[in-house]
Amino acid sequence: MLCLRRITLSTILIGMPAHKLTYLCLVMAAVGPVLLIPARCSADAAEPPVPTIDENHRTFLSRLGRRTVRDAVLGRNTYEPEYVPAALKELAAEVVVRLRQSGYLRAVAAAGPAPLAAATRDAALTAAEMLSTTGAVDLDVVNALLIEIEVVGPAQSITVETDWTLPRAVDPFVEPGIHGLVLTGPRVRHRFCPTELYTSDLVLADVLKQLAQATHLNPSQLSDVRLMRFRTVHWYQPSLSDKVVSLYRGMTIIPPEAVTPKVLDEAIARLAEYMAYRQLDSGLFAYQYEPGSDRYSDQQNLVRQVGTVVAMAVHARWLGHSASGAAADVGIRYHLQGLTEIDGVDNAAFIKTADGRNKLGVTALLCLAMAEHPEPSRYADAREELINGMLWLQRPSGMFVTAFPPAQKIDAQEYFPGEALLALATDYRHNPSARVLDAFHQAITFYREYFRGRPSPAFVPWQVQAYTAMAGHSKRKDYVDYVFELTDWLADKQLTRSNCPWPDLWGGIAAYSPGRAGVATASYLEGFADALALARSVGDTVRARRYERVVREAARFVMQLQVRPEETYFMRSPQDAIGGIRTSPSLNLLRIDHCQHALVGLIKARQVLFPDQD
Repeated sequence: MLCLRRITLSTILIGMPAHKLTYLCLVMAAVGPVLLIPARCSADAAEPPVPTIDENHRTFLSRLGRRTVRDAVLGRNTYEPEYVPAALKELAAEVVVRLRQSGYLRAVAAAGPAPLAAATRDAALTAAEMLSTTGAVDLDVVNALLIEIEVVGPAQSITVETDWTLPRAVDPFVEPGIHGLVLTGPRVRHRFCPTELYTSDLVLADVLKQLAQATHLNPSQLSDVRLMRFRTVHWYQPSLSDKVVSLYRGMTIIPPEAVTPKVLDEAIARLAEYMAYRQLDSGLFAYQYEPGSDRYSDQQNLVRQVGTVVAMAVHARWLGHSASGAAADVGIRYHLQGLTEIDGVDNAAFIKTADGRNKLGVTALLCLAMAEHPEPSRYADAREELINGMLWLQRPSGMFVTAFPPAQKIDAQEYFPGEALLALATDYRHNPSARVLDAFHQAITFYREYFRGRPSPAFVPWQVQAYTAMAGHSKRKDYVDYVFELTDWLADKQLTRSNCPWPDLWGGIAAYSPGRAGVATASYLEGFADALALARSVGDTVRARRYERVVREAARFVMQLQVRPEETYFMRSPQDAIGGIRTSPSLNLLRIDHCQHALVGLIKARQVLFPDQD
């Protein structure tokens, strides 16, 4: 017998979030241990096999499952198809069937291992029985149900040198959203499918904790439990009349050839519209939406809020887009409420924040937003005061203090000084100033050595954008060399066909962990695009060719992170997700600053990749 945890609409409606109600099934297949190579981006990794099921067979199984559910609901005899494709008779596996309605998971069941048609039918039959317990069900409801199918491949044992329950011990062996996990031992077998992680806003550590808790064993007994991984084939059919949608890590794949002017323009437009939708009447933006639980978090970060205003201003200036321009104006006016004069300094100010931290990044990014605005003269006086305030924070060494009084801290050197330099450089194109030139001359000595002593991916995009802009004004070769040094170092961390087997990760920057790429690539794309423009302008054709490839592939990855309508099959409020940017391919948290970096990065990629195609 299969051990299933029921997930019903009534359970969800009484307050328990669907993403926490994961089912844990008994694993029927007998599997043997296989020594695994860590699942980093390596083409040589010994991956668990995946069943081969073409689109026609997926359609057949979806219709079989739906017909089985319909007959069960109508009280008819279980449907027995007169014809089953030979390939489905020969392939046996376990099948998971989920029934969804408007994003709610109404029923889930598993059956097998058995020939796929039989396993699908049996799982659908059990799901139909669950469906009837969640409320009235008629033929129209059944026809409109989204039927989701996941075919489970064979499991392989994970050989971990230390205890698998220790933090991060399993990370090298598991690709989130690709691998499912099985826990098996004396009288214990539980499973977590890769789709469950993807649709639940969970990370790998959460999954392992849930699996350990499901065993009902104490910590000393967990050493007797074996951990295994497996892969699945995953698809869904939205309704009776729709085609099936095949999924990879819960997403649809953006192919490399999709990086075209048209596709980029569409992605940019969707993203800008989504960000405007997230703006509140105050001028702030809803900070983070969590699709799995259908809620907005109560977190806040003012630096990221002001950065979002920058993105809206950039989009408005690029296209003359009135909605983005209006969003930028509302945001600028909100943050200018904190404009505060610096005591004893002539015509100098900063943005005072309610938390008293007065971070340099808030002042710098607001100044940048006003300089990027389609009508920068509208904010010329405020910009001048903020420019003077930022210059006042720079020390003779070239270093910037990273907070205004009373804080005056020097941490966050990877972020805030680069943001300040970019604000200074952008304002310089409107108001050339010897003081700004001097500030960059002082800063390069300090920050070049700072980077060489403690290289950081977060440091690169801001400094690259700032010094690219000033290299064009000053014609200084050391600025050009500095930009190329930073860009070459970060570009070496890009995932490609040659070093990564997961196609959805191609173009991402594995900045901190081998084989792990996420939304930080969007901010890196901003710097890569500027470095490409600089390489072309100075005639460095070798770097220009390399950077063009880096930009193109990074842009593909960023578009991969954008939520498309066909990827909202498990979401209760698609409008709060479509067009937004995920945290990573396996984590659907939609934070507003991630959208900010993606919008600016994609705009810059569009400009440098297709400069003559408007």
